[in-house]
Amino acid sequence: MQDDHFIQKGTKMKLIIKVMRDKYWSLYFAALKLLGFIILFFLYIVKPFKFIKLLPIIHTRIGHLVNNTDLFLRRLQLKRREKEGIFYLGVSGKPVNQQLLTMFKRKLPIIQNDHVHRILNSSPLNKSPFYEPLPCMTNEYYEFNNTEPNLYFTASEEKKGKKLLKKMGINDNSWFVCFHSRDSAYLEKEHSSSDREKWRYHDYRDSDIENYLKAAEYITSQGGYAIRIGKVVNKKLPDLNNPQIIDYATKYRSDFGDIYLHAKCKFSLGDTAGIWSLPTIFHVPVAEVNFTATFQHTPLRKGDLFIPKKVWSIKDNRFLTFREIMESKLGTFQRSQDFAEAGVVLVENTADEILDLAKEMNQRLDGKFKTAKEDEELQNKFRSLYKPHYWGYGSPARTGTKFLRQNQELLI
Repeated sequence: MQDDHFIQKGTKMKLIIKVMRDKYWSLYFAALKLLGFIILFFLYIVKPFKFIKLLPIIHTRIGHLVNNTDLFLRRLQLKRREKEGIFYLGVSGKPVNQQLLTMFKRKLPIIQNDHVHRILNSSPLNKSPFYEPLPCMTNEYYEFNNTEPNLYFTASEEKKGKKLLKKMGINDNSWFVCFHSRDSAYLEKEHSSSDREKWRYHDYRDSDIENYLKAAEYITSQGGYAIRIGKVVNKKLPDLNNPQIIDYATKYRSDFGDIYLHAKCKFSLGDTAGIWSLPTIFHVPVAEVNFTATFQHTPLRKGDLFIPKKVWSIKDNRFLTFREIMESKLGTFQRSQDFAEAGVVLVENTADEILDLAKEMNQRLDGKFKTAKEDEELQNKFRSLYKPHYWGYGSPARTGTKFLRQNQELLI
């Protein structure tokens, strides 16, 4: 009986707390809406003198913070965004990477406040003429190939970066490559336990970091350093007895280091984790593996390389051709569940396939890689699969040469 009493008491307390919490959030969002109307009124008052456009910075995911914000700045360079008489003001909450937001602030006025960001993204401001979203569909190849990098490091930041390299045992004359693989650790840590399950639909993009180690060994055999990147990772690198392979993600990681290393590396090697686009805004080449079956996310710049995951049909007991993927609904899937229900499995690139792509990129950058006429024919055949409405249509990036040679049967 006493136990029942305590259970009932505990249940009542939880109910009271829930009611109080709901009431708090109801009042909070009502206050935000009121402030939104006040800000909107002010914007109309000053409009005859200065038209202020509010830009909602997508700050919670690194890929969107990088691409969407930088794309806007590149369009300003190209005069593809109205500038005359317009004052652009970004609004951000706590960002996934503070160093990156700090660098964007040097090019664009940005208010950094969670409450203001919530006001901007709610009615009435997000339905007003003063609100301008920052889209990026990943096919803005012209912008990223015909503009200059927007971001730069200050003298003190350069000094800080060299200090980091020295701490990791890398001197000023050495070159290095950043490599990474996507796993579930970041989203599981950054979001509450109640939210974690909804992020599982991203799992089809994951890959195993150990499949990158052959490529890392190759990089060090050529005199470089291989630096494993990642904000939160599932596992450390195994003991490789190779001091030139550095597990930065578990030993040295910082917001500043993530940006500096990607800006200064010879090239980046990784998969579809959002951080793959970070070196691109500094015009650092990327060699990307394990791109997903959607073929919607391809690297943005000329000189970049990529290879996709292959798709195994359980029913047919074979790999689907690239044409079958592109011309079916598989080409639009963006959830793990969709692939499972379709009876297909995405197959990671092998360690050897990743190694081959790393070799090709390194040799191309050194001016030592040669392609045959047949290789260009395979490239054109693969590119012809993209239709104008696909995000990847028009990409100047190349598919891995050896990957296409070894999978010609999938180009039918």
